[in-house]
Amino acid sequence: MAAQRRRPEQEDRKKSIRHWFSRSSANHEVDKKMKITTEKLNKKFHGILQNGRELGLQPIKLQRQSRISEFPGDLSPQYTLVGDIEQEKLKLINKLTGSESTSAVIAIFGLGGIGKTMLARKVHDDLLTESAFSTVVWVNGSKSFTKKKLLRAILSSSGGKPGEAKKKSNEQIEDMLVTILGAKKFLLVLDDVWADQIHQDFLKVSLQAQQGSRILLTTQDEGVLRQIASDDIHKVNKLSFPDCWSLLCSSACLDEQDCDALTDIGITIIQKCNKVPLAIKVLGGLLGTKNPRREEWQEVISESEGWTLENVPDGMEEICLPIYLAYYSLPYHLKLCFDYCLQLPEGFVIRPQIVTQLWIAEGFIREQDNRNPEDITEQYYKELVLRNLLQPEIGCFDMSKCTVHDCVKSLLQPSTKDKKSTDSTEGTKFFRSFRTAFVYKNPSGDRGLNWLINLRSLINLRSLDLTGTCIRYIPKSLEHLHHLRLLNLSLTQVLELPESIESLSNLQFLILRCCYWLETLPEEISNLVSLRSLDLEGTTPHIVLSRLSALEQLTALHGFIVDHNAAVPDNDHQNGWPMKELSPLNSLRSLQIMGIDRVPDESRAQEANLASKSHLTHLELCGSSTSDSQVFVPEEEQDRWLSVLCGLQPPQCLEYLKIASYYGSSLPDWILQLRNLQRLVLTDCKLCDSLPALGQLQQLKFLTINGCPKLRIIEWWTGATTKLVFPKLEQLDLSDMQALESLDRFKHGDLLSLTKFHLENSPKLRSLPSGLGYCKVLTSMKIVGADSLQVIDNLPMLKELVVQDCRELVKISNLPVLQVLVVVDCSMLQDLRGVGGLRHVRLVDRVTKELPDWLTGHEAPLLQTFTIVGTTELLRKLVPNTKGWSAIRNMDRVYANLPDGAPFLAYNKGKPDFQMIKTIVSPQLEDPSADVILGKLVRMASQTGLADTVKRYFLPPLAIALVFLLLVTRDFTLIGVFLAFFAACVAGFSVIYIQKTSS
Repeated sequence: MAAQRRRPEQEDRKKSIRHWFSRSSANHEVDKKMKITTEKLNKKFHGILQNGRELGLQPIKLQRQSRISEFPGDLSPQYTLVGDIEQEKLKLINKLTGSESTSAVIAIFGLGGIGKTMLARKVHDDLLTESAFSTVVWVNGSKSFTKKKLLRAILSSSGGKPGEAKKKSNEQIEDMLVTILGAKKFLLVLDDVWADQIHQDFLKVSLQAQQGSRILLTTQDEGVLRQIASDDIHKVNKLSFPDCWSLLCSSACLDEQDCDALTDIGITIIQKCNKVPLAIKVLGGLLGTKNPRREEWQEVISESEGWTLENVPDGMEEICLPIYLAYYSLPYHLKLCFDYCLQLPEGFVIRPQIVTQLWIAEGFIREQDNRNPEDITEQYYKELVLRNLLQPEIGCFDMSKCTVHDCVKSLLQPSTKDKKSTDSTEGTKFFRSFRTAFVYKNPSGDRGLNWLINLRSLINLRSLDLTGTCIRYIPKSLEHLHHLRLLNLSLTQVLELPESIESLSNLQFLILRCCYWLETLPEEISNLVSLRSLDLEGTTPHIVLSRLSALEQLTALHGFIVDHNAAVPDNDHQNGWPMKELSPLNSLRSLQIMGIDRVPDESRAQEANLASKSHLTHLELCGSSTSDSQVFVPEEEQDRWLSVLCGLQPPQCLEYLKIASYYGSSLPDWILQLRNLQRLVLTDCKLCDSLPALGQLQQLKFLTINGCPKLRIIEWWTGATTKLVFPKLEQLDLSDMQALESLDRFKHGDLLSLTKFHLENSPKLRSLPSGLGYCKVLTSMKIVGADSLQVIDNLPMLKELVVQDCRELVKISNLPVLQVLVVVDCSMLQDLRGVGGLRHVRLVDRVTKELPDWLTGHEAPLLQTFTIVGTTELLRKLVPNTKGWSAIRNMDRVYANLPDGAPFLAYNKGKPDFQMIKTIVSPQLEDPSADVILGKLVRMASQTGLADTVKRYFLPPLAIALVFLLLVTRDFTLIGVFLAFFAACVAGFSVIYIQKTSS
């Protein structure tokens, strides 16, 4: 404490910036003792081996078999959805969108790990929610948040600038939210809220500013329920036994036969998990590493019976045992990596390409024969995901973004944090043992980075991450960080790197992404022979280092810029590299080449020798982009582009390929030889008029073609074939192809895995490809800007359809299981039939003045919810005693909004005598400007108070009028009549305000 009092300026730094540090495992004295102990143990082991040999015994290698390699590699959250989550989701959506809810705040309550976040996210992402609200906002909360921090998080997620709220009070921040959200009907979803973060009137002003706005929050804190005093509490219950068993089997990757054989022992395991989904998933992940035999599963049960648990955090009693079992069963190397994830700063998104670099930098990798560290860390990351300790973010299907569940952190972080990390920024004398430093959320600018002056004190530092800070100069003392493995300066204002960087002989990862102010790269970087990753994406220095080829250990190189000259120039000032600099870099796994238009010919492209790089799995080939859609390139120049791309042929092991800003007329045939390709992105290929037969890519999962305005026809296969087209394709995205007229048909059996199809801005396409109806899992389709498309039909499994700006679309038919339909500015659509399952429709038409025939005809669908956005003239046709009223009166819920988002009417069939018509804009008001003025005045009054609104907007005109009457007429009778009229206006406005705010 005395040290803290002597250094008040360090407290200021602590408030303005947070450093996260991971302690080294031991200081020099401990290292010395450990070395002596290790030598003694080695001598003892050697003696045992020698004695064994004298007795004729030979050592054997015992390897416990793990089933991790048998697990599927493309797990996603969708595979673990169990229970009645779809029904629960619809119940919540009905509460949020229906007028039967008496509260503007609805809470999802339940134990930690019970599935509250998953349910809230399903509600947030649903098209019905999107249709009912003008704005939908998601905010990740945390137990560590204060009231102000939560409000700032809401402000940031709503599009505001949280920096502006730094010195404002909570009430002032709420006023800022009123300005952003007040004119919109919004849904605010707050995940993980605690009682000390909110109050009874939380965001009350924002909710009153727009009728129909809602807050949905998740919490495990009963104090929150008392604070909000809401009648709408949605409790998430534990799973039923069949759902528990289904989740356990999927988490342990059991086949049907194993499930049948292990059912009885599974009952015991489910009981130990207390039917909580998180506990079942985590324990299932542990069981998945075992062989599916009763003996091995019984070992896990037996081990759990010997545990005595103390000091368990409140609310975690029912899930702590499975989580502890899963954690303490981790092999040592995985425990190191997972502990590291537990210590990462709050809000840190765990991405494999980032966290695996940190693991390597920390030395957590257990070396294996003939395997490089990146392969090993990928396996570690995958195993932690498969064990359900790292959880893919909801909606992320390729494990590229993960989190650690808050309950897992709460249970495991205290013990690991005490041993390994500290958030202290108290004097540099404590810095000598720090191994990792993150600097983030740096509102104080350079003042928060003063500690960098003392870099020489951080002798054990292995990772230094200054992403997003406003640092401009790196101190020369950087040269003293001899153990530094990772340096990340992305999104900083660094102007140059010191020449002393060559002293960092152990540096493995140098990340300079989007350093827009960086002017030069020092030649000394060429001496960093240990470098494994150099990331310059988004950074275009004027002068680059000349000897890139010396960095033969590089496994990742992003932002490789091709030099304007064909060969290395004589002078030292070059703004790129010749292609031959890539030739010796045979360890590359990920490569991004910028400026391929600078390569003069195929022979120079071949100097990169990409085909020989047997580890390359990720490749991006990018030309110089231009915004000119009518770019002219001579035919011989187009041929040169094609020849260059032919010379850049990659190895067949490639899994990801992106070709961007390419100006050849066709693509090279080597694309079809990429047998392992899983993701293909073709963007901004403005002169391509043909594509290879991409249907031959049997492993492809994601295909994106964007910005090919010359492409008229797409053929997936050439000639006759018995092979299936795109058997593994899951998502197909086609956009910005102004000349596209035809898509090749599909045959029965094609597109077995296609779930989503997106077509945008292809105005000449007359029809969708025939054969889409064969897709057995195609459930979602979005069509935007297909002006010539007339019919969408015969899609038997489609559940969600969005059509927008399709001017010629006249018919949608034979979609028997379609549930959600969104139609935006498709005024010609009049025929809607064969949609017996349709339940929810959103119609947006800002021009038409008549309701469509499919809504008012005798075959109109019987809807649960109908949302319409249109002109005042159109919406007036929905009020009672009109043609539109007969169409909507049997619908469960109807919402009508004006184009600016202002609500016009809401109707709920469930209310007696159909009395829930809320005409917010009166049909008797013919002047729309009066509607707008009245609506704005009511919103202002709800925000600032009725009295303040009267003072601000009514009294000034009254004063001006009185002065005018006194000076001109001096008629006190007339003045009295005017005052009475004014009082009546204020009284009338007050009545309207009370009616609107109380309804």
